[in-house]
Amino acid sequence: MANILATILTIGIVVAAYFYYKHVTSQYKRVLAVLDGLKLVEQENPLKGTPKVACGFEANVDYFVDSLDLLEAMNLEPPKEAKAHDVVKSEKEFLETFAFFFNHSAASSRYMKDKELFHKMVVKALTLEGTRKLVGGSGLQIGKRLVKEGCHVLAAADSSAELINMLPDNMSAIGDNVDIDDIHLILEYLAHLPWGTYESQRANRLVIHSDEHNPYLKSLNKFQEKVQQFSPSILVVAGLHMLDNFPGFHPGESNEMLKRMSSFLDKSQVPIHFEMAPFHQETFFDELLQHVIPYAGSMGMNEQELPNLWSKLLYGNITMVSSQKPRVATVLDLMRDVYKVSKENYKNGKKIRELTRLHIHTLAFQAILTTKGSNWKNTQAAVAKASLTATRHVCGSEEIDPKKSKLFMDDSFSKSVVPGSPRVQFNPSSPVSCWEEHDYEICVAPVLVCTQVLQTGGGGDHITAGGLLLQI
Repeated sequence: MANILATILTIGIVVAAYFYYKHVTSQYKRVLAVLDGLKLVEQENPLKGTPKVACGFEANVDYFVDSLDLLEAMNLEPPKEAKAHDVVKSEKEFLETFAFFFNHSAASSRYMKDKELFHKMVVKALTLEGTRKLVGGSGLQIGKRLVKEGCHVLAAADSSAELINMLPDNMSAIGDNVDIDDIHLILEYLAHLPWGTYESQRANRLVIHSDEHNPYLKSLNKFQEKVQQFSPSILVVAGLHMLDNFPGFHPGESNEMLKRMSSFLDKSQVPIHFEMAPFHQETFFDELLQHVIPYAGSMGMNEQELPNLWSKLLYGNITMVSSQKPRVATVLDLMRDVYKVSKENYKNGKKIRELTRLHIHTLAFQAILTTKGSNWKNTQAAVAKASLTATRHVCGSEEIDPKKSKLFMDDSFSKSVVPGSPRVQFNPSSPVSCWEEHDYEICVAPVLVCTQVLQTGGGGDHITAGGLLLQI
């Protein structure tokens, strides 16, 4: 009897191993087919010439650190409550804020008013193995990727001589000189990590900072003087979340800052792309809707920022966190609503420029909507490029290893959550799906999700640059 059971067990193990091997092999072939398909689209649409791009704002030094290693090194224990604080004023509030976003695995950024604690965290981070120092700030990150891909970039940057020396060739920085750069601490974590009673759902990060320069947009004065002379193909506006919930402002000061920005954008003769961010303050979001967003002909955002903008436009309020892995159909419906409301605002005079491009970047897929007949070209190639850029940045390698990638896309997806909506069959060998609706085109591409994460911080900025690159 024992021999029979042993034989059955052995056979069971062999059968299970066979089907596991077959499954792994099938998944690898699927990933490889998607990679080849995306690269084919990318290679058929190479960048022509050396486009000029003007990028602002936010310039700083980023320190990337393993969040849980840092917390352990500082003997900081998980809090009893996970709660997001708009401004971090103490160690307790920091731990509650980190626990909240770690548990939801939502990317976010917070100002730390406790400068002594922030300084201690930076100093401790520098002692840990693996901590990396890089050029930071949305404007510089977007510009950095554009330069890497072959563009010439003019960047708005209040920065030190050290930070200027860190910039790549073909990127010119304009702004005030500072003695000490703003520092951002990028608290990274991987997927499915436990921390006390909390657990991360996906690889992501919380950014903490205690900026002295970025919120005041001092680089704007010199930047706007140079932009016209530079004659860019597009103006990219990003990094305005540094003004959100900044405690150093007196009442009405952020509004005055954005009025200056509005005056600058009003004079622009080139397309304007606005990159969203995790905005949390209702009044500041209202100011963005009044002074900045009306000038954007193109907008980019992630799976958290899209429902936030959607909720604000349709219902007048904002959301704290949203699904980390939204369905394609859900994202497409939100995109359609944002596009429709923007069109109505343009017709009613609430928007200065017509929104003709929306780029949504998520963990599992990229989606770009462009108005038919607009100047945005190569939408299919752009969404493929954005997808490949996501994998390259997160894995930290321009060469994508299919063994370090996985797909979250299903065999098909619905175009809408409305019952009876048509489905799109996903073809790994031809992975980019495009179709027309009303006055616009939509393209969707899967992302080869990196399984050996080097960094998530700055991912959205690099992806946005990748998407814009082939459309200007």
